[in-house]
Amino acid sequence: MRMPPIVYSLAIYGKGGIGKSTISANISYVLSSDGSSVLHVGCDPKHDSTRLLTHGIPIRTFSSDVTADPIVSGINDISCVECGGAEPGKGCAGKGMEMLFSKIAGTVADFRVFDVLGDVVCGGFSLPARKGNSDGVIIVTSGEFMSIFAANNILRGLENINPGESVIGLAFNRRGDPGEETIVQRFADAVGLPIVCDIPRSDLFREAEAKGEVLCSIMPDSEEARRLAALAEMIRSVPRRYRPKALPESAMSALAAGRPITEEDLNGCCRKKELKFDGYDSERNLTYTGEMVMPACTSHGAVDAGMKVRDAAVILHGPRNCAYLMEFAYLRRSLYGVSEREGMPPEPGLYSTGLDAEGAFKDTDKIIEDAILRAKADGYRHMFLVNSCSAEIMATDPIRVAARMREKLDVDVIPVSPDETFLSSKFGGTFGLLDALIMRMKPRDVEEGTINLIARSFFGLGKDRVIDSLQEIVSTLGLRVRFCFPDFCTLSQIEDFCAAEYDIQIGFSKFTRRVCERLSEVTGRRLAMEVELPIGISECIEWVRGLAEYDPKLSPRLPEAERTLNEKYKGIIDGFRPYVEGKKVVIYCVMVRNLKWYVDALKDMGADLRAVMFNDGLIINHNVRVPEYGDVKVMEHMKMCDLKKILKEEDIDMVVTNDADRVGRLGVRYSGMMSRYYGLEGVRYWGQTLVDNLRAPIPSWEEGL
Repeated sequence: MRMPPIVYSLAIYGKGGIGKSTISANISYVLSSDGSSVLHVGCDPKHDSTRLLTHGIPIRTFSSDVTADPIVSGINDISCVECGGAEPGKGCAGKGMEMLFSKIAGTVADFRVFDVLGDVVCGGFSLPARKGNSDGVIIVTSGEFMSIFAANNILRGLENINPGESVIGLAFNRRGDPGEETIVQRFADAVGLPIVCDIPRSDLFREAEAKGEVLCSIMPDSEEARRLAALAEMIRSVPRRYRPKALPESAMSALAAGRPITEEDLNGCCRKKELKFDGYDSERNLTYTGEMVMPACTSHGAVDAGMKVRDAAVILHGPRNCAYLMEFAYLRRSLYGVSEREGMPPEPGLYSTGLDAEGAFKDTDKIIEDAILRAKADGYRHMFLVNSCSAEIMATDPIRVAARMREKLDVDVIPVSPDETFLSSKFGGTFGLLDALIMRMKPRDVEEGTINLIARSFFGLGKDRVIDSLQEIVSTLGLRVRFCFPDFCTLSQIEDFCAAEYDIQIGFSKFTRRVCERLSEVTGRRLAMEVELPIGISECIEWVRGLAEYDPKLSPRLPEAERTLNEKYKGIIDGFRPYVEGKKVVIYCVMVRNLKWYVDALKDMGADLRAVMFNDGLIINHNVRVPEYGDVKVMEHMKMCDLKKILKEEDIDMVVTNDADRVGRLGVRYSGMMSRYYGLEGVRYWGQTLVDNLRAPIPSWEEGL
């Protein structure tokens, strides 16, 4: 937040315990000695910056009451403020800094002195040094290497937040170590900053602090006081400032080892960095390339999966707008398919803790408890506790909080662990939620001939006709789909998961495989059979053969199963052949690589398939297994101009594509690649769409109107 114009604003940074508070308090005292008004702000949860300005008496902190006036009058009428912070391990002190700056924005003073926590550790504690908030920054250091290391980190932070001429220089607060001035001077020379004050180690500071007074007020004639007074007078004169220039690691290593810092060491901070936006979605095993920025959320997947459980609430520890967006997305997807599923989808049962700035600054357990009590009052006895990214940054421990809430409130609070990699997926936290569900699965008597289907999501897969199409395949072996995980369900259905005889993993996904491995580890069940979601005859046959191989007792049923599937497929294809046979067709596809069933179906319908053309797109799907296409010409890295060329040269009748928007603008007859269903039903649906598009007028029919 930008402050209103004042005479001068000074931010003092440095390693914790280096003497910032002592130096800043003495500077504030000297600046106030001529009648100038001074606002002194302690920006450290320890709230000890103003103690020497109030005769050793600690003042109340802003964190103790964010609605009260935080200013307390000290010596020489200095306006003293202490930010304070939440209890250790709770809340976000940096957020408190942001709130405090808003509170004191209108305070008028000739000088503002900010005494800031040891490093630019987060956005909140960088506020005092940001452009518009400070006119100059002084970094306090000693000859101890860790102090210099911290000073370099502060410069690195300033390069990001205030890269212009913002640094006044270094204040050298001696520890009394032999030769320490050498390393400080070498560091100052390397970063191009002056040493603006050299303060000797002295017992006078300890004596003054024991009396609760600043040294410059009770021993003004001492050498130490004169040096601090000179520093304050320099501030009063508006000193020259320098650009922050942090040293790279190689230069810092040379400094620590006592070696000369070479140009090669310094060039480490000047190397041009290549700008890349490639992002890897660890859950879905996708890479986003070029300008395609990866969407990411630490909790969306967990919340999404949790809302599918009918008798459990989801407590989202985060801002209300996060809960709103996630609930909206859930309702949009679930209600969109409500006409295609038996029964209504579960109520979302989503409760937000309403985390805001004040909540982040303080202990957040209270707002979590309030959300749990609201859910309990609505009749829920089981609740998933999910952290948003805000709560994760604050290091809120859901396991600790859930255990305390279970004991205190007598409800079943289930903690959901976050992803190991922060913001690694658009649907972050899914594994943590599924792991929590897996841990609730119990041993059950097995119902022979039943199957669990396991996939990352069943929003689309859960439609009745989709499940029916998969049921049609497994029924040829005398099997029945018992449960889909994770789909709309109750916790008791989750507990009964082990009643099914077989587990089938749908899709060659690293994430789903990880879920299946965890499921096997916890329950002791055999690792799930891994198959692709089947469309077309070859994939349906692969399913039944895979099941027969997975359990040899099914092998005697295999010949009849294959015969049944082949007969049905032939009936579907024969119905489309009169319209497709002899037509010259090209497939133009973006990103997707496994088009085997399209190729097989077109050839079985008698189409003259001239080429399969692949456009790279902006997403790389690492889950896809690229099949062989036999004698069909495969063309990689194709562009729209390549499609135009083949259309003209070979007089193509139909383009099958998943890039309908651009292909449609060419004025050519085209058909989409999407099928809403799977198994043989997927072939029927797609084939009918293909035939309808072949029989319909091409887009140019209306040009003469």
